[in-house]
Order: sequence, then C-alpha cells, then structure tokens
Amino acid sequence: MIEQNKKYKIAIVAYNLNTGGLAKVIINIFSLLSKVGNVDVSLLLLDNEVEYEVLGKVINFGVHTGSNNTCHFKKIKKYILFKNYLKKQKFDFIIDLRYRINPISEIFITKFLYPRTKIIYTVHSSKIDTYLLDSTFLTKWLYGKSYKIVCVAEANEKKVILRHQLKNTLTIYNPIDFEEIDEKSNEEIEFDFEYIVAVGRVVALKQFDKFIEAYSKSILINKNVKLVIIGDGTDFEKIDNLIKKMNLTNDVYLIGNSNNPYKYMKRAKFLVLCSQYEGFPLVLLESLATGVPVISFNLDSGPNEIINHQYNGLLVKNQSFEELTNAIDLLFNDKKLYHTCKLNAKSSVLQFSLEGITKDWLNLMQIK
Repeated sequence: MIEQNKKYKIAIVAYNLNTGGLAKVIINIFSLLSKVGNVDVSLLLLDNEVEYEVLGKVINFGVHTGSNNTCHFKKIKKYILFKNYLKKQKFDFIIDLRYRINPISEIFITKFLYPRTKIIYTVHSSKIDTYLLDSTFLTKWLYGKSYKIVCVAEANEKKVILRHQLKNTLTIYNPIDFEEIDEKSNEEIEFDFEYIVAVGRVVALKQFDKFIEAYSKSILINKNVKLVIIGDGTDFEKIDNLIKKMNLTNDVYLIGNSNNPYKYMKRAKFLVLCSQYEGFPLVLLESLATGVPVISFNLDSGPNEIINHQYNGLLVKNQSFEELTNAIDLLFNDKKLYHTCKLNAKSSVLQFSLEGITKDWLNLMQIK
C-alpha cells in the first residue's frame, strides 16, 4: 500500500503534442493530474513537435534532436538526458502514453531507459499493434509485469487480453474538459447557414472522401444543409480537389485546423464520425458535451461505449456508407428522434468529466 500524506511524483511520457486526438488525451491527463494537490506531475516529451500550449512542468527532450548528419548523436544525447532525468527525479509512477511499434526501440526504452519503478502503459486504439508489439512473447516480456496496462475502452481491453493473454489490464476512459468546452463553444462563428459537422485529421483513416459521397446522396443537399469539415492533414488537397470535382464547393466547407472546434460543434445539427477504426473517439464526447447529437459507425472499439442508439445519437453498421446516408436522413427528418437525442446529449457523457476520470487514475495508483 502506498503511504498516505506524501507528495507523489508522476511522469507522463509522450513523443509529442502534434495535432490529433492523442495530443488532446495527453493534455487532458496531464491537466487532471496537475490539479491534484498531493501530486507533482511532469510531462516529458521525446520529439520536438509541439502544436499546443500547455501550462505546467513540461520538459521537451526532443529539442536535442536535429535533422542533419549528427542526428544520431543528438538522439543518443537526448536519451541519455532522459534516462538521467528519470534517475534523478525518482518518480513514483511513469505513465507511458507513447505509441510503440518498433521492437528494438521498445526493448531499449523499457529495459534500459526506464528505472525500476511503477510503469503504466496505455493503449489508445483498437489497432492495438500501434501500442503493443505484434509478438505476444515480446509484449508479455516487456509489459506483462508492468504496474498496469490502461486501455481507453472496454473493447480495447478485451482485445488486448484475447491477443496477448495479459493479466494486468484495466479500462480508464479518456476524459473531456466540460469547463473548457462550455467556454469555447459560446464563441461566435462565421457561418450563418444550417450544417452538419465532421472533425478530425484529413487522412485516409477518417474516410472523408467516402463521407462526402454519402452526404451528397442524402436529402441534406436538397434541404440546403451544408457539410463542414474541420481538420488538416496529408489528404487535405486531395479532399479539396474532390469537393471541386463533385461540384460541391457551395455545399462542403473544408476549413482546416481550428484551435476551437467546439464552437462549430455546438451550432451543428449533428456530428458524424466514419473512421476505419478508433480507440475511444474524443470528438463524439466533445460534440455530445456541447449538446449536439452524433452519428457514428459501430466500430470495433469506442462509439458503442459512448452512443446509446436513438438516445443520444445513432450507431450505423460498421463501414456501410449506404446506411450512413440513411442515418443522416433519419436524424434530420425524424424531429421527435432528433429532439430526444439532443435533449440527452450532454447528460449522457457527464461520466467522462475530468473529475470523474481523475478518481479512476488516482484509484489506480492508490493515491488518496
């Protein structure tokens, strides 16, 4: 049992704070632990990619990595500094929020860099090979005796157990900051038309090309209800060209990144998510927190632990874009169903507040 009345030192280790859902998760967990009186939390970054401002003790070891011929030497220096810092600080817990795909890197970090302390690893996607190695032997060797492996959804945890026969797993959901969402969602927007919204990185995983086609077949076109897509990514130009090719420039608005997507969510009719896969998609929680219903594919992990079908949104057969179009039409046309989903939206996600998830993390670490 961890002793009472002490200051607990916790390190959160991540690669970067680049755009995307994982960066928000990192910031939210760092924020919630920073507010605990008897916890001293540090955010340790290994890559020099920071696109969010974060208040608190943030140490960026990635500034020592260069892109020239001495890059390898700078990386070695970076990891030496990282190892020495961990050794000096003597953290009670290390929460590892990195993606983990390279066996050599994982052996190096897990067996040689990390000190002998309580390590908590996390799995943020239903594509678990992004966070646990494909080899069950290596996964059990590297992580099987760690303090805990935290999964962001029950479906993720079941998949991890089935795949690797691990016995140290636990589900803790991703949190959302209601206070921030309430404040930012009240800001004005530049649109004065009716629209539905999608939010996410503009990459193949999100399938915005297929979503635009599904939208074009819906009744929303004839009803003059627009589609607003918020995000940026490697497929931005491709999607922009597709919109022009389909003659939808007056119907589909691709507006790039926004530091405040909540104001667009709050004024939308509903939000749609149609990814190939997710872990525990924050955009669904965030939209519902603004009081706006959602439609999502019933993916292997995430949406069915957030959406109560026809209560706060609609679940659609996984990867059926034809049924996605039907769901869009249904939620727009059925005023009684829409009113029910909108009425229940915010209250349905109160359990995912920072305060509630903080208790789960503190209980895990036996911090009172």
